[in-house]
This record gives sequence, structure tokens and C-alpha cells, in this order.
Amino acid sequence: MTCAAARALVDADSVAPAEVRWRPSARTLIADVARARPAPAGVAWLATLVGLTR
Repeated sequence: MTCAAARALVDADSVAPAEVRWRPSARTLIADVARARPAPAGVAWLATLVGLTR
């Protein structure tokens, strides 16, 4: 499930970045998927981009 969610987030960001980067439910999903170890590269990038990591 984590791989599918990660791919969906990265694909959605390429189509509608504002929706993925600012919608609270999308940000929650990014944070949840980014906690996976190891975090998928695309989601780690998104988490950093939207300020969910330090």
C-alpha cells in the first residue's frame, strides 16, 4: 500500500501541485507515507517541499 500511495501522491503532484501541497488531507497522507522506512524518494521530496520534515 505504501508504494501505491507514494506513486499516487507523486503523480497527483505533477498534475495538481497546489492540491497536493496545500490540502490538509493530502499533507496528512504525505506525512504518513513519509514515515515509512525507508521513505519513498518522491514522497520524501514532497514532505521536504511542503515543510513536513526538518
